[in-house]
Amino acid sequence: MFERFTDKARKVVVAASVKAAERGDDQIRPVHMLYGLAATDGVAARVLTALGADTAAVERELGRTGLDDAAADDAEALATIGIDLDEIRRKVEESFGPGALEPMPTAPRGSLTWTGRVPLNDQAKLALALSIKETRSLHHTYIGTEHVLLGLLRAAERYPHGDFASVTLPDLGLDPASLRARVLDELRQLQN
Repeated sequence: MFERFTDKARKVVVAASVKAAERGDDQIRPVHMLYGLAATDGVAARVLTALGADTAAVERELGRTGLDDAAADDAEALATIGIDLDEIRRKVEESFGPGALEPMPTAPRGSLTWTGRVPLNDQAKLALALSIKETRSLHHTYIGTEHVLLGLLRAAERYPHGDFASVTLPDLGLDPASLRARVLDELRQLQN
């Protein structure tokens, strides 16, 4: 799959994998991919940095997005009927000790797959697949950082209630439509 990826685009995936492993995350999520884009030189990094979403900003966002999409959706649904999960967690930990609600690990957190790599979650896989579609629609013969960023934005459109679309992008002050327009403008400027 990565044969048409430029070296910079490959570095994005590697940086995302390294960041996920450093944090002990069990999957590479779109926010890890965004970190990789911000950390790797290229069109995407220039656009993200110009909009204030540099590596430091994305790193801060990584610290805030600990819940996976399903857990965030569950917490939101419970909150609508008046159940405060933080209050329940506090009371359980008061009675049974810190970490009482944490699952018993069957493998070390952040453990690698049998291939030695942190796997991509479904949205990150979709983003990479959509980056290929973005490449085709732009009639490019390579997959660069700009295509990976455009793929992430398309994946966010398909999962509007997911953590990346509903929390990460707004928290970073990034509007997907404006971000997409900035990437395409940057590409036009490079062609002139």
